[in-house]
Amino acid sequence: MGRVGLATLALLGACATACGSVETHTAMLRAPGPPRPRAAVDLYLGDQTPARALDELGFVQAYGSGNKATPEDLAGALVARAAELGCDAVVHVAIDVGYTRAHAAGVCVAWVGPPPAGFAYERPVLAPSPPRPPRGPAPPGPQPRIEPLPSNSRM
Repeated sequence: MGRVGLATLALLGACATACGSVETHTAMLRAPGPPRPRAAVDLYLGDQTPARALDELGFVQAYGSGNKATPEDLAGALVARAAELGCDAVVHVAIDVGYTRAHAAGVCVAWVGPPPAGFAYERPVLAPSPPRPPRGPAPPGPQPRIEPLPSNSRM
């Protein structure tokens, strides 16, 4: 195998374990605010509603492909983009995941006024996900072999 063949194999091997991308898009309804720390942006999935008055700044969406087509990657991309736009939260988030493609969208909002009296939201501390169990050996696949052709008398 030549240099090009080995380089192609190395690229394909790396791509099998690390190929994927996430891209974000926005449609702004108002001018963005100053950037915020990513950790300060809240995420509200589906019908979850914040207990605060809010102002809609725009729509954010994220597309993931390959090994980046996971809900975690898309949620992280939405939060990162919202932080760049100066949003306090992303609400009405919907995430659709396919085999190698995924899409997430939500509304980027800013809080209006101070929080209501007695409002005390604390972010839950999440335990890390347990490690995946090791996979056993792959089942045997088809074994290619050369079959004799009727027109070739030497086989």
